[in-house]
Amino acid sequence: MHIIAQCPRCSFRWWLDATAADRRMRCRKCLRLLKVPDLTELADASSVISEARSQVYVDDTGRTYG
Repeated sequence: MHIIAQCPRCSFRWWLDATAADRRMRCRKCLRLLKVPDLTELADASSVISEARSQVYVDDTGRTYG
């Protein structure tokens, strides 16, 4: 499973492996520190991800798209 992270400052998006969940990461563009939420904190997103046939985007507030 992959996570698409989006920086709240510069809106840069990049792919993360599921092992990045519940860790702090630096944006690859502007270097802002952001927290990747734990997958267990996103119960609704996890159910969508498990049923998804393509990309699922989860924003920093836990909303899912895709």
